[in-house]
Amino acid sequence: MADRLTRDPRLWRVLLVASVAMFAINVDFFAVQASLPPMAEDLDTTVTSLQWVISGYMLALASFLIVGGRLADIFGRRTFLLIGAAIFGLASLGAGLGSTPEVVIGMRIVQGLGAAIMMPVSIAVVTNAFPSDKTQRAVGLVFAIAAIGQALGPLIGGALTDWASWRWVLWVNIPVVVALVVLTLTSVEQSRDETVPRSIDWAGLVLVVVSIATVTFGIDKAADWGWTAPSTIGVIAGGIVGLVLFVLNEARTTYPILDLALFRIREFSLTVAGGSIGNMAIVTTIFLSMIWLQNVEGYTTLEAGVAFLAFSLAITIVDQFAGRLGRFPSWAVMASALLVGGVGTTGMGVVSDVPPFVAFSAVSGAGLGLAWAFSSVVTQDVVLPQQAGEASGTVLTVLIGLGGVAIAVASSLVTTTGSDPSALGTAVDRALMAFGLMAVVASPIVAVVGRRFERAQLAVGVS
Repeated sequence: MADRLTRDPRLWRVLLVASVAMFAINVDFFAVQASLPPMAEDLDTTVTSLQWVISGYMLALASFLIVGGRLADIFGRRTFLLIGAAIFGLASLGAGLGSTPEVVIGMRIVQGLGAAIMMPVSIAVVTNAFPSDKTQRAVGLVFAIAAIGQALGPLIGGALTDWASWRWVLWVNIPVVVALVVLTLTSVEQSRDETVPRSIDWAGLVLVVVSIATVTFGIDKAADWGWTAPSTIGVIAGGIVGLVLFVLNEARTTYPILDLALFRIREFSLTVAGGSIGNMAIVTTIFLSMIWLQNVEGYTTLEAGVAFLAFSLAITIVDQFAGRLGRFPSWAVMASALLVGGVGTTGMGVVSDVPPFVAFSAVSGAGLGLAWAFSSVVTQDVVLPQQAGEASGTVLTVLIGLGGVAIAVASSLVTTTGSDPSALGTAVDRALMAFGLMAVVASPIVAVVGRRFERAQLAVGVS
C-alpha cells in the first residue's frame, strides 16, 4: 500500500504528524471518559456533576474548530499546529494538577481549545501536501491510525487510573505533545490560503463561539433548572438567535470565518448531517457505557476499559477502510454505517448482561466509527485545497458540537436517578436505546435524500 499511496518520505512524515496529533486527542478523550468515576470520587463529587470534564471540553472544542481551522488557513497551518499542541499539552498538565472540580473542568476547557486547533489543521496539512487523487486515502489513513488511540484509550485510562492515578491519564499527553512538536518542526512546511487577506472576521468569531457555548450550557443545565423552565428556554433560545445572527453575518462578510457556500455542495451537507447523527450516538454510547459498567455492574476502571475494548477495536478496524470506499456512493456508505451502528447501540440498551452488551458494542463501534471517519474523508475530497482547514473545522464543529449537546442531554437523562444502581441502569438503557434508534431512523432518510441528489446530478449530466 505504501508504494501506491506515495513514494515521497516527506509525505509520510506529514502523515505521521497528523496521525500523532489525532492519536493524542483520541487517546485523551477515551481515556478521560474511562477515569471519570474515580476522578469524581477523588474530587468529592458525582460522575454526572463532573460530566462537564467531557462536555465542557467538547463545548470548547466545537466552539473553536471553525475559528482554529480558518485562522490556520489565514496565518499559517504549521504555526497554528504548534500553537494548538502547546495549549493542549500545558492544559493537560494543569488539569492533572487540579485539586477541585472547577480547576479540572477549567483546564479541560482550555485543553479543548488546543484540540480545536490541532484537529482541523492536522487534516488540512495532509490535504494540502497530497495530490487531489490521493486525498481520500491519505485522510482515511490518518483516521485509521488515530483510531488506534480510540482502542487504547479506555485501556490506558483504566490502567493508569488503577495503577497510579486519574491524573496520569492527563499527564501522559505531555510526552506525546513533545514528540508532535519535534515532528512538526522537522517535517511540516508552512502553508496558508493565499486567496484571502490576513484579516479576521471578529464578529463571526465571537458569535459562533458564544452561541455554541450558550446552547450547550442551556441544555446541560436543563436537568437542574427543568426543561420547561424560563431560564432553560431563554438560554437555549438566546444561543439559537446567536447562531442565526452568525449565519447572517457570514452571508454579508467578504472574508467570513465560515464560507456558507460549502453547504451548497450537496454531498458535503448530507455527509455532515449523517456524520453528526453518528457522532451524537458514538459519544453518548461511550459516556453511558462507562457509567453502566462501573456504577451499575461494579467494574473497576481497568475492567471497564477491557470490556469496552470490543467497541474500540471495531472502530479501529472499520477506520482502516474509510479512505478506500470512494468507489461507492457516499450516501450509501453513510446510511449503512448509521443502520449498523444504530442497531448495535439499541441492542446495548436492550440487553441486561455484560457478554451480549459487549457483543452489541462491537456492532455499534463498527457502524458509528465508520460514520465518524467517513465524514472527514468525503468532505475533504469535495472542497478546494485552500479551504481544507476551514472545511475540516466546519465539519468537526458540527459533529463535535452536536456530540457535546448529546452528552449534555444524556447526562440530564441519568442525573435524576441518583446513585441507586437499578434506577441508574434503567436510565442508561433507555438513553442508549433512544440514541441508537435515532441513528436507525436517520439511515433511510440519508439513503432517500442521497439517492435523489444522485438522480438529479445524473439528469443534469444527461441534459
